[in-house]
Amino acid sequence: MEEIRNFNLLNKKNIVLLMGFYIMAIPFQKIIWLPRVNSKIQVSEIIFIFIFILLILQLKDFIWKNTKIIALDKAIILWLFIGIINLISNLDLTTLIEFSGQFYLVCLYFLIQFLFITFRFKEIESFFISSFILQLFLIIITLLLGLILLTQHINIGVFQIFYSYPYFGDLYRLKVLTNEPVMLVSILSIPFWIIIALMDGKIKVNSIKKRDLILSMVFIGLMLLGTFGKSLPFILAILFLYFISHLKSKNKGIIFIRIFTAFFIISSILLTHIMVTKKPFREKEVYGLAIPFLRIDNYYLYKSWYYVQKENAIKEFIEHPFFGCGGGNLLNVINLKYKESEETISRPVYDPLSTYTGILAEYGISGFLAFLFLMFTIYKEVVRLPDNNGLKWIFICSFSYFMLEAISTDIQNFRHLWILIGFLGITLRNLQYPVNS
Repeated sequence: MEEIRNFNLLNKKNIVLLMGFYIMAIPFQKIIWLPRVNSKIQVSEIIFIFIFILLILQLKDFIWKNTKIIALDKAIILWLFIGIINLISNLDLTTLIEFSGQFYLVCLYFLIQFLFITFRFKEIESFFISSFILQLFLIIITLLLGLILLTQHINIGVFQIFYSYPYFGDLYRLKVLTNEPVMLVSILSIPFWIIIALMDGKIKVNSIKKRDLILSMVFIGLMLLGTFGKSLPFILAILFLYFISHLKSKNKGIIFIRIFTAFFIISSILLTHIMVTKKPFREKEVYGLAIPFLRIDNYYLYKSWYYVQKENAIKEFIEHPFFGCGGGNLLNVINLKYKESEETISRPVYDPLSTYTGILAEYGISGFLAFLFLMFTIYKEVVRLPDNNGLKWIFICSFSYFMLEAISTDIQNFRHLWILIGFLGITLRNLQYPVNS
C-alpha cells in the first residue's frame, strides 16, 4: 500500500515504461477505426499523448543548457519544414491530415531525445532491445491465440486472403493484427536484426539464453515465410552481406557472393514490377494490367501495379515539379483522372506503392531532395558509429532493409521506422555528449 501511495506517474522511469508500452503496441493496427482517418489512430497514439503530456509537465525541470543540436536533428527539422511548405502550397484536408502524421512522427523523434537524454548508453541499448523483444513476444502470443481461435471458427484477422496472387494463385498471407503482410515483415525486421546481433555476440545480454534466441529466430523465420512478402529477398540478401562482412579475406568467393546478392536484389525488384506468365491475357486477374507489353517466346510480360503506380507518380511530378500535388493527394489525383477518362480497366488507387516516387509526386523535387538528404545523414551517422557499438549493426541492417523496402512500399509514416531513427539520434547524442552520471 505504501508503494501505491508513493507512485508518481511523473517519475521519469514510469514515462520510460510508457514508451516501452508504445513500442509494444505498434503491431496492433486494427483495434480502432475512425471516420476520415480510418485506422491511422491506434492504441500507440493514445499512449503517445500520455507520454507527451507527462513530458510537457516536466519541462520546467529540464536543463536546457545540456541540449545540443546534432546533424540528424537538422535533417529532420528540414524534412518537417518541407512538410510545412507543402501544406501551404497545397492546402486541403488530405494534405493537412498527412502533415499531422508527419508532425506527429517528428515529435516522436524529439520525444525520444528528451526522454533518454540523461541515460547512459548501456541503459539505452538495454531498453531498445528489451522493448522490441517483448514486442516480438506479443506478436507470437497474438498469432498463437489467433490460430487457436480459428480452430473454433473465430477469425480475429491474423491471415488475409489474396485472390490470384502473382505466381501463387489464391493465397492466405500472415499479417497478425497489422494492416497488411508487408507491414508485419517490416515490424519483424527490427527484432530479427536484434536477435542476429545477440547471436553474433555484437551485443552482450546475460539474461537471454542462446536457446531462447534460436527459438525466437525460428518463430520469426516461420512468420516471415507465412507473409509471402516481396521483401523477404531483401532481408536474406542483407543477411548474406552481414556475414561476409565478418570475413577479412577478399578472395573470389566473397566477390562472387556480393555479385550474386546484388543480382538477387535486382531480380526481386524486377519480378515485383513485371509479372512473367504464359497467359496471353489476364482479364479477370488483379495486381497488374490485363494486356502484356512484351512477349518473349511463349512468355508474356505484364506491368504490375507497382510499375503502373510509379508511372502515375512520375506523371504527377512532371505536372507539379517543385512542390508536388500535396502530401497524401497522389491517390486522389489518380482516382480523379481515371474517372475523367472513363477508363474501365481496374487500376490501383489504394497506395503510392513507393516512397521515392510517392514523395516525388506529392512533395516535388524539394521534398525528394530533403528526403534523400535525411537518408544520406542517417547512413553517414550510422557508418561513423564505432564498431564496438552493438546497435551500429542493427541500425545498418535495419536502415538498409527499409531503404530497399521503400522502392515498393510507402514507409515514410511507419512508426517503428521513426522509433529506430529516434534511437539512432539518442545514440549519436550520447556518444557526442556523453552522460557522466
